[in-house]
Amino acid sequence: MITVFVFGKAKAQSAAANSKITITNFKVYEKNDQLIIDWKTDGVVDANYWQVQRSEDGKEYATIAFVFGPDPRQGANTYRYKGKLSKAGGKMSYRLSPVDKREKEINTEIIPATK
Repeated sequence: MITVFVFGKAKAQSAAANSKITITNFKVYEKNDQLIIDWKTDGVVDANYWQVQRSEDGKEYATIAFVFGPDPRQGANTYRYKGKLSKAGGKMSYRLSPVDKREKEINTEIIPATK
């Protein structure tokens, strides 16, 4: 079972005063024995890159991948991570952590949901 943290209309503060990233869509699903995470932003503020993070307990997260730009097959401001399913079993939680050009994590508001 996958526990998903949905970032619907999540706001993130960047280094620029009052800048924010709005994530308009966030999906985590399995397909052909792979984990797929798709998300889309409103494109107003860009992150330098995104950290895809996973947790077994929903408290301690570890970065499992970096996404450096939009998925060219999906269009502007649409991102995708595709990787192997975790063999750990049990519930896994996922979240996104955008990073600005100064290598600082951009704080995000998390709205949890489960699948």
